[in-house]
Amino acid sequence: MQYETVIGLEVHVELSTASKIFCSCETTFGGDPNTHCCPVCTGLPGALPVLNEQVVDYAIRTCLATNCTITPLTRFDRKNYFYPDLPKAYQISQLHQPIGRNGFLDITTESGSKRIEIHEIHMEEDAGKLIHDPWEDCTLVDYNRCGVPLLEIVSEPDLRSAEEALAYLEKLRSILQFLGVSDCRMEQGSLRADVNVSVRPVGSPVFGTRTEMKNMNSFKAIGRAIVAEAKRQIDLIEDGKTIRQETRRWDENKDSSFAMRSKEDAMDYRYFPDPDLVAINITPEWIERVKANLHELPESRRARYLSDYQISAYEADVLTTNPAIANLFEQTVALSGKAKDAASWMLGEFMLACKDNECEPQDLYMPAQSLATLITRVSEGVINRNTAKKIFAAILDSQVEPNDYIKKNGLRMVSNPDALKDTIAKILTANPQSVSDFKAGKTQAKGFLVGQVMKAMQGKADPQLLNQLLQEALEA
Repeated sequence: MQYETVIGLEVHVELSTASKIFCSCETTFGGDPNTHCCPVCTGLPGALPVLNEQVVDYAIRTCLATNCTITPLTRFDRKNYFYPDLPKAYQISQLHQPIGRNGFLDITTESGSKRIEIHEIHMEEDAGKLIHDPWEDCTLVDYNRCGVPLLEIVSEPDLRSAEEALAYLEKLRSILQFLGVSDCRMEQGSLRADVNVSVRPVGSPVFGTRTEMKNMNSFKAIGRAIVAEAKRQIDLIEDGKTIRQETRRWDENKDSSFAMRSKEDAMDYRYFPDPDLVAINITPEWIERVKANLHELPESRRARYLSDYQISAYEADVLTTNPAIANLFEQTVALSGKAKDAASWMLGEFMLACKDNECEPQDLYMPAQSLATLITRVSEGVINRNTAKKIFAAILDSQVEPNDYIKKNGLRMVSNPDALKDTIAKILTANPQSVSDFKAGKTQAKGFLVGQVMKAMQGKADPQLLNQLLQEALEA
């Protein structure tokens, strides 16, 4: 029997507000345990929540960008359950009147384009963090994250493969970053997903029993977990066993999941309207004000790059994956006037530096003025591309100014024919075998000789002039 995988995602996004959702505590990641909290976010008796208006603004932005219908009168509910990292023993969330409903995102995979429906978007507060210490055989709790504002974006079960799930997540993350509502740093937990998976016979209209893998914060792990969980469920069905509706934990080291607890339904949380928070009237004027200040989204930027800069579709795709990349590219083009060169540097040296440093693009020090200066100096023939790469690395490592660095280190390209001829003559005299190889038709010998001349001139020779003069010397 052939089976179909059915996937739904509940994506949790920590918002980049300066303070928490219901109090004035800071939301900065890190800090000593239990130092970013107060009586409100730790749920002390008598403490009352006060809603942060910026959270609602960010939620409206997200609803607009994901084609959701915004609820005119939205309110908060209490979700009752006990965990050690939730000191109130309930979470302030939204069930009955979430801020957004019935949205969608269009994704593209190798199978083509597909629309993924969004069931709802709701606002809520985050819980704390448990630290399990196997050496002391105890569990510690850090309440710093309690009350950090969250959006939960709940898809319909429209995804049918790990590839589709990752395409949806990547598009959603890109939109959220360009909106400026979240940094989406998965390694810090500001973007994580609960992954719901079930399987059913191909063609069946009935959904199978689903399981949920909680708080996954790695695209790689999510993709592997979907494949492994679908296989586990198919194996159970083939063996005549029953799939339990449960919450499971993914173990990346073992490449498998294990059961944590039976999966709750909404009725198990005993939701009721929060009596300490009034309903929020989201007026058309409020929505229009937010819409007027929306940042340009990736799809719009991509289309503009293709029309304005005449770069390839692949280059436009990569440049619009992250706002830090897109902004640096645009600023560099504005300063240098060379879009193709700027795209080449961004997709080459800049992306490689992100990979080598294992960091986000916004974490690299690379002013647009410095990159534009490098591009200009190469086009003017002041330095060659190899020298520019070395200066690029010096900018990242030591925050140097390109013109000062070129002057201080004597890196201007040598374009003096006499100086080049003298060096070429010395290299040919020192390498008679390579000269003989070239005359015998071994063209790769010329490449070796070019390298030797460049080495002798410390990489500062004008490549075009060097090749011309070397060719003339060899033919003579």
